[in-house]
Amino acid sequence: SLPPSLSPCFTNHPIITRCHLLMFDEASSAVSLIIDDTQPLRAVITSTDNTSGSYTTYNIRVHRASNTDASWVVSHRYSDFAELNTVVGSWGLELPLPGKKLFGNMSRAFVEDRKRGLQTYLDVLLQNPAIAETLPVKKFLDPNHYDDNFAEEALRQTSMLLRTEPHWKMIEPLKDIGGRIKKGFFLVNCETEVVGKQVLVWSEIGPYYSFTAKEMSSVTKLLTTIQHPYITPMTMAVFNQNGVHVSRPFHGGSGSLRDYLCGVKVKGSYIKKYMNKRRTLSEREIATAGRHILEALVFLQDRGLPYGHLHTGNIMVDTTSNGNFYKISDLENFLLGLPSRYRNLHVQHGKIKTTRDADVYNFGVVLYEMSTGVELQTPTTDLIPGTVPGPVRTILESIVSSIPLKEGLPSLDELISDIFFTPTPTTNHVQPVLKLSAKHKQAISIAATFYETALTAEHKALTTSRRQACVGGSKTEKRKRSKKVGRENSANSSKNNSVSLDRSSASFKSTPTSGPPAPPAPAAPPAPVAPAPPPASGGATQPPPSNSGNSALLSSICSFSNS
Repeated sequence: SLPPSLSPCFTNHPIITRCHLLMFDEASSAVSLIIDDTQPLRAVITSTDNTSGSYTTYNIRVHRASNTDASWVVSHRYSDFAELNTVVGSWGLELPLPGKKLFGNMSRAFVEDRKRGLQTYLDVLLQNPAIAETLPVKKFLDPNHYDDNFAEEALRQTSMLLRTEPHWKMIEPLKDIGGRIKKGFFLVNCETEVVGKQVLVWSEIGPYYSFTAKEMSSVTKLLTTIQHPYITPMTMAVFNQNGVHVSRPFHGGSGSLRDYLCGVKVKGSYIKKYMNKRRTLSEREIATAGRHILEALVFLQDRGLPYGHLHTGNIMVDTTSNGNFYKISDLENFLLGLPSRYRNLHVQHGKIKTTRDADVYNFGVVLYEMSTGVELQTPTTDLIPGTVPGPVRTILESIVSSIPLKEGLPSLDELISDIFFTPTPTTNHVQPVLKLSAKHKQAISIAATFYETALTAEHKALTTSRRQACVGGSKTEKRKRSKKVGRENSANSSKNNSVSLDRSSASFKSTPTSGPPAPPAPAAPPAPVAPAPPPASGGATQPPPSNSGNSALLSSICSFSNS
């Protein structure tokens, strides 16, 4: 973890502009690089190698979207692509992988054609964030950072914890239930307390972590004391130098809001569950869910605890006889320095500079998903379907359309005061509780500044990259236009020279020469001489041209040929 004295100097460290954080081990001073798993990867097949004439390898240059300067090359055979496609196919997806060929698969033409097909395959694979962020894809393109078995590490960490907590028993691992590669989920039960089944979650430290071990241990303990009717309570929260364990109630019936929208059970593969088509909520359900979420966000904001991780997978649906209660979860994500699910959209947006801005924008994305059944994939959209209720449309336009790019985002207080989110009577009378000491607030404030500085730096890096690409593109266009003008000038010059030569030839043939003439080349017959223009009115009549020169030339040619 970073000592407090190092935090300020690292906020301006150039590595932050690449969205990486150098984590220092205070005992060994060793440096390890923690990667932001949400950063999109870009991959281009640059060349091919023929290995001993038996197979072809395709060399892929890969870089993270925000850092075009740092790239690496991975090489794969076609069989590697086929293995990856088998995994992707098990998720129920069909991608355009070029077919196999037993004979003639080493010819240059075939290799080039397959190279283009594999490039299209990679482009489609990386266009969908849900697929691009899976471990098989990450390992395929970045084996140096994703070669570890994160599931085994999560199980090891959890087993070590349960040995120190004998009254907690593991029921079963919940494999592939979440979208984060470095999180592990386990179904557990407490034998001494009546808390029902719990989900025990292991989360590793993220790239934007900035607490000392002492600070983090103290802040983590506070998580179990937070009470709010629309925040999922935490029964246990334990920190070690590698990450945090948190337990919360297992909503086995309705699960998360994303489970509810997709109509799937809680248990099951994340990628398989959420490939299903989502349903939409009614206007009344949207108003209720929106109100509950906004109350929780405003509460955290007023008490000084940033959130920044709102999405439909982090909103639990608590179904009761009095209706649904929507409760946000995963408050530990910010403390651990984990990137938001929508961080890539935050960077591209440009108006999201603080964790408060992130909460507002994320709320808009959730509202969009509840009302359209589709998760937003671009920073903004002005194409809001006509099926979206009018009041919801107005709120969406103030958050996820292009309007905030000029006018700015609304605040949480402005949103919660909208008449659409008028509070409804509730039977959930949990009294809100969250107490932070002055030291906690200071440490959390530093963490928020650290996160926001990294976000600003990454946005600047993206803007610079776009500007350079634009300048490079304009230079390329200028070179193309210059070459085109040069070709046109060259063609015109050649045409003019040809016309000039034709005229010179005609003049030569109509002029008597002295001395023996040169032997004629077998050329096309001379062009007919255009008739003289008619005399101007009242002008003198010009005498016809003399043919004596042509006769003398013909006589000379004949005498030269006979000699």
